[in-house]
Amino acid sequence: MLSEFAILADRNSAANQWLRENPLVLSAGMTVLGCALLYFGVAGLKSGTARDKYGNELTGGLAKLSSLVRFIGGIGLIGTAIYIAIFGAW
Repeated sequence: MLSEFAILADRNSAANQWLRENPLVLSAGMTVLGCALLYFGVAGLKSGTARDKYGNELTGGLAKLSSLVRFIGGIGLIGTAIYIAIFGAW
């Protein structure tokens, strides 16, 4: 199992080289995830309620905090996707 993670983390693996050569694929995936996080963050901030990873409904300050973290994470992912689309993968 540990060797599988080593293969995924290898900077010179075939998959990582392909993503480095095709940065728009990586950028598109990050944009989709960022838009999803951004949507759930905005929806949670508007309604004042959010769901946790188990499906329980959160209200009050915890819902706002969770939604704010999702909102900031979505903006971060979209910003990183734009950077990768313009300058390529690092």
